[in-house]
Amino acid sequence: MDKLHNGSLADLLEVLLDAAPAFDRRSRERLKTGIEALLAANRDLAGRAARVEKERDALLAAIGRQGVVYDAAGGVVATGPGGEDRIARALSGLGSAPGEGSLRYPGGGPVPPADLPGQRALRGEVLESCRFVVHDRPGEDLHVAVSASPIFTDGAVSGAIVVWQDVTREERTRRRMEEANTLLEGLFENLGDIVGIQLPDHTILRYNRAGYEMLGMTPEEVHGRKCYELIGRTGPCAVCATSIAVASGKREVIEKWVPELGRYLECRSSPILGPEGEVELIVEQLYDITDRKRAEENLRESEATARALLDAPADMIALLDTTGRIIDVNEAMARQFSRSREDLVGVSVFGVFSAGAAEVYAARLHEVAGLGRPVRVEETWKGRWYDTVLYPVRDAHGAVTRIAVIDRDITDMKRVEDTLRERTHDLNERVKELSILYAISRIAEQPGNPLERIFCEVVRMLPSGWQYPGDTVARITVEGRTFETEGFRETSWRQASPVVVNGETVGTVEVCYLRERPERDEGPFLREERSLIDTVARRLGRTIERFQAQESLRMSETKFREIAQQSFDMIYTCYNDGGITYISPAVMRILGYTPAELIGGRCRDFVVPSSLPAWKVGRRKIAAGEPVEGLEIEFRRKDGSTAFLELNESPIIQERTVVGVHVVGRDITERKQNELLRQQAFGQIERNIEQFAVLGDHIRQPLQVILGMADLLEDGTAVATIQRQVERINGYIRELDQGWVESREVREFLRKHELA
Repeated sequence: MDKLHNGSLADLLEVLLDAAPAFDRRSRERLKTGIEALLAANRDLAGRAARVEKERDALLAAIGRQGVVYDAAGGVVATGPGGEDRIARALSGLGSAPGEGSLRYPGGGPVPPADLPGQRALRGEVLESCRFVVHDRPGEDLHVAVSASPIFTDGAVSGAIVVWQDVTREERTRRRMEEANTLLEGLFENLGDIVGIQLPDHTILRYNRAGYEMLGMTPEEVHGRKCYELIGRTGPCAVCATSIAVASGKREVIEKWVPELGRYLECRSSPILGPEGEVELIVEQLYDITDRKRAEENLRESEATARALLDAPADMIALLDTTGRIIDVNEAMARQFSRSREDLVGVSVFGVFSAGAAEVYAARLHEVAGLGRPVRVEETWKGRWYDTVLYPVRDAHGAVTRIAVIDRDITDMKRVEDTLRERTHDLNERVKELSILYAISRIAEQPGNPLERIFCEVVRMLPSGWQYPGDTVARITVEGRTFETEGFRETSWRQASPVVVNGETVGTVEVCYLRERPERDEGPFLREERSLIDTVARRLGRTIERFQAQESLRMSETKFREIAQQSFDMIYTCYNDGGITYISPAVMRILGYTPAELIGGRCRDFVVPSSLPAWKVGRRKIAAGEPVEGLEIEFRRKDGSTAFLELNESPIIQERTVVGVHVVGRDITERKQNELLRQQAFGQIERNIEQFAVLGDHIRQPLQVILGMADLLEDGTAVATIQRQVERINGYIRELDQGWVESREVREFLRKHELA
C-alpha cells in the first residue's frame, strides 16, 4: 500500500484484474473509479504527512531539540529534525542508532545501556529535563536536557518518544553565573566595611562577615530581627539613613555616633526598586569612621592649640607667601600694627613699611624663598630692638611656599646685656676669688697634707685672686713661722687679716701690690678682695683648729683603745648591715672566742634560747633609739658552757636613723652562781627550821611517856637512871630549840637586809 500513490492506474487495474478475472465490465468500471479515488486520497495523506514532518523538524530545529521515536522493540521509527543538527551529529556518533553508545552523567560517570532515556521510557518511565553529557565529534562536550515519555496503545507500551535539547550554552551561562555569584559572595563576605541587606521595615535579611563580627552574633541570631534591636534599642534611630532612603527612593548618607557600639559610623542606605518604582530592599553600608572623627577632633584641638600657642607668646608672628602677602598673624603682631587680624590678612607686608624698609624686606623674602634657608637679623624699629627670624615653610614636594616671620622685642634684653657686660668683669673677679677658696678647701682637706705644706700652697695661690696678679705678692705668718711668695716685700699698698685660732690671734695673712694702682673701695683694693682675704684668714684658722682637734681625737682614741683593750668588761660595736666591727680582748676571757672570730658576726647567734625574749625586748628599745641598762643575757661559750653577762647598750644614730649599737658587757656568771648557792642555802635553812620544830615535838612526847612509866617501877636505881637519861635528852631538845630560834633570827636578819 505504501507504493499505491506511486503506481499508474493501468498497472493497478492489471493487478486487480489478474486477482479477479470474474469481474464484469461494470464491476471493473466501478472498481477503477474506487481505485482512482483511493489513490487520490492516498496522495493527499502523503502530502499532508510530508508537511507535518517538515513542520515538526522545523519546530524541533527552532527550539534546538532532536526527536527520536522508538517502536516497542526499541527500534528507531523516526528522527528529526535532520543530520545537520549538533545533537543529531553527536547522537549519530554514539552508535548505529541515535541514543545508543557512550552517554555520561554530568558528574562524569557513564550511563549504562539499560538506563538510556529511550530504554527507560519503554519501561514506562517519564523523564523531564534530565541532564546528560554527549561528546561531539570536534572534541567538544555537549550538555543536553532529555525528556522522554512512553507511547501507550490499548494500555500497553507500543513505543517511546525521546526529545534531546542542546543546553550547552545554558550550562556555560549557568557556570559563569555560579562563578560570578561565588566571586560576588566572596567580595561581599570579605569587604572590610559592613554591608547588610534589609527590608524597608528594617528587618535584616543578612550581613556580611564584618557585620556579624561587629555585632558578635551569628547569621541565625540576626536574620529576621530589626536592625535597631541588634544594638538594644526599641525603635529606629532618630536620624536613620534607611528611613530617609525609603522615603526618598534614592541613596542617603548620614554620619552619627552610636553609643551602644562606642563608635562613629557613616551609614549609606541604597534602595533597590521594584517594577513599579517601590522600594523592595535596602542595601546598607556602614563605615567605621571613629578614627577619622577622632582625627578630626584632634585636628580641631590641634588647630585650637596651635592658635593658642601662636597667640600666647609675646613675640610677633606672621605667615607670608613668597610675594609678601600676609596669610595669618598672631594677636601680638596685630596689636603692633594697631589693626585687627582680619584687616591684616591678605594685605601685602610691604604696604605697612616705608619704601626703604620694604625694599630690605623684599630682599630678605627673596633670599629665604630662593635659598630655602632661614635668615636671622637684629634691627631697630621705632626706637626698639627686634630679633627677626624668617623661616621657610615647604610643601609636600619640598618647594618653599610660605615664610614664617617671628619678631621678638629684645630691647630689654639689650639693656640687660649692657648691664651684664658691666658686671661680667666683676663676676670674673668673683670667680677667681671662689676658685681661690675652692683651691684652699681642696688643699686643706686633702688627706696627709701637713700644715706647712698647706700654708705654702695657699700663699702661692693667693695673688691669682686679686685684680693685678702680676703685681701681687703675699705672706702668711703663723706662730712665728713665715710663708711668702717669691719677691715678697711689704709696700704701702697692703691688705692684712688676722688668723684666729680658738679666739686667739696666732698669725696674719698679707697681700701687697708692688706698684701703685687706681683707688677703689679700700685703697687700690676692692671691697670683695677684703672679703676674700678675711675668708682666707678664717679658713686657715679653722684648718689649724681642725688639725688640733684631730690630734686631740687621735690621743683620745688611743686612750680609749688602751682602756678598752685592758678592760675586764667585754666592749663591742655592732652595725645593722655589717655585724660586729670591734670587740675588746676581754671576750677571750669571758666567752673563749678571739676578737677575729667574732668580727662580722652577730651577738644574737651566741645567745642561748632561754634569753632570746629578753634579748628581743632590748633590740626593740635600741631600734626606738632608747638606751638599755642592766640587761642580763646568758651567752654560749666556745667550749659549750654558758656565761651570764650584764649588758649596757646605747644606739648608734646617723641621720636620725639607728644604724648600730655600742655595748658594754660585764661577766656576772660568778655572781649568778653565788645567788643560786645563797638561794639553795636559804632553802636548806627553811627546811632545817621546819625539821627542828617537828623533831622537838616527836621526841618530847615519847619522853613524857617514858617518865610516866618509870614512876611505876619499884627499882629506885633504874628509875633514877631513866630520869637522868630523859633529862639528858631534854637538854638536847632545848639545844635544838635554841638552834631553831637562832635560825629564825638569822633568816629574818637576811630578809631585812635583802640578802634572802
